[in-house]
Amino acid sequence: MTTDASTLPRPETAGRPRPKLGRFAPLIVIVLGLVAYAGYTLRESRRPYEWSGTVEARTIDVGSRAGGRVKEVLVHEGDHVEPGQPLVVLEPGDLAAQKLMAEGQLAQAEANLEKLQNGARPEEIAQAKARASTASAALEEARHGARREEIASAEARLASAQAALDKAQLDADRANKLLVSGAISKSEADAADAARKSAIGQRDAQKHALDELVNGVRREQVHQAEARVQEAQASAKLVAAGSRVEDIRAAQGVVDAAKGKLESIQVLLDELTIKSPGPARVEALDLRPGDIVPPNATAASLLEDDQLYVRIYVPETRIGLLHVGDVVPITVDSFPKREFKGQVEHINSVGEYSPRNLQTADQRADQVFAARIGIREGREDLRAGMAALIKVPK
Repeated sequence: MTTDASTLPRPETAGRPRPKLGRFAPLIVIVLGLVAYAGYTLRESRRPYEWSGTVEARTIDVGSRAGGRVKEVLVHEGDHVEPGQPLVVLEPGDLAAQKLMAEGQLAQAEANLEKLQNGARPEEIAQAKARASTASAALEEARHGARREEIASAEARLASAQAALDKAQLDADRANKLLVSGAISKSEADAADAARKSAIGQRDAQKHALDELVNGVRREQVHQAEARVQEAQASAKLVAAGSRVEDIRAAQGVVDAAKGKLESIQVLLDELTIKSPGPARVEALDLRPGDIVPPNATAASLLEDDQLYVRIYVPETRIGLLHVGDVVPITVDSFPKREFKGQVEHINSVGEYSPRNLQTADQRADQVFAARIGIREGREDLRAGMAALIKVPK
């Protein structure tokens, strides 16, 4: 039997005990564990806090205060619209006729007000003064009675009428004698008698006219003439003085009322065109020409593109890490490799979901504060309803 030299113990190691590695295994495990924990702790200390939220957008419901039948639909769902851009046009109905009537009423009211403010024209004032002078002259005539010349003229007319009566009387007597002798017919005698009666009437009329001139005007007529003078003079003063302040105010009120009516109709006409109040995207618009839109009803829903934000809820124990104005990154599942810039716009002053007694740190962590993070970029890609993640450095 041969013996391999490699298996023989060497002289320098012969008799020395071999080391046992198994007893150092726990120490190695502990060291490796401490190293792993230290690495995890370091990594966690550098890892930012993450709070999830949802992309939200402010919605505008637009409509018309007038209402009516849809004439045109100028945009579609998903379109981007600018401030003041028309969305829907309604039929005017009878508003155009109402506006025309209101304009006419306003023009009439303004003309009446202008007339009162300007007062009477010089010709009207002169006319009123002339009427007052005429009334005064008539009163003086009534007071002084007839002139001698008028009485003499009346006496002359009476004498002429008496001479005509005398001649008619002679003709009538002569005709009656001839009628008895049969020289003339009965009709000729009747004509002479009728002429005599007419002459008597004319003589009596002239006599009464002379008596009226001699006796003068009655007191009642003088009083009437005085009243007409006072009336004419007061009318002349009113024309010269112009309109009363109260009348001008009343006319101004009529003008203001007419203007208000016209403006209200114009507002309704403007409401026939439903416009976008600002830059937005059409979210819902389900109208067609011919549809009826009631007054103050929603015609379209718009999403404000510049009002996208993420609402998150921060625990009370971490609320000190967030401040209004801080810029934070935002990520969404739809764009996992992109970070969108966000800025803290508001943090609620009142917490939510808090228990009754906040005693321990764990309980205080149950209280959260809502914060709004405004989206500053990527508005053309982000949509309301997307899940978002906000990262805040520790």
